[in-house]
Amino acid sequence: MRDSVVFAQVRALQGRKRSARLSATALEIHVRAVADRTGAAYPAFVPDERLDAIAPGPVTTMAALELCMAGMWYRASDGYVIADLDLIEHFARPVGRRWLHAVGRFFKEYLIPV
Repeated sequence: MRDSVVFAQVRALQGRKRSARLSATALEIHVRAVADRTGAAYPAFVPDERLDAIAPGPVTTMAALELCMAGMWYRASDGYVIADLDLIEHFARPVGRRWLHAVGRFFKEYLIPV
């Protein structure tokens, strides 16, 4: 996943009330984990071994702890359940629709005068 996409998603998540106080690292791990599970049989479940493939163990452990404390993830046996169904649904959309949605959001946020 491109860093620019991760950056855009982290920025959008920082605007949400529920995830505004999470560290940027935790939000990045969250976005990368959701993107990694796109197309899986159970996209809301992140096994421990897949999480460790995203980043080194100490980084993912602290991020998972933060995400669990914020109520965005829940610990399950051998992994985590992601409660952020909006982001999971966003990544499940076809790429063309995500691109159009991002362009529309850009126009709304930056080009339409207040």
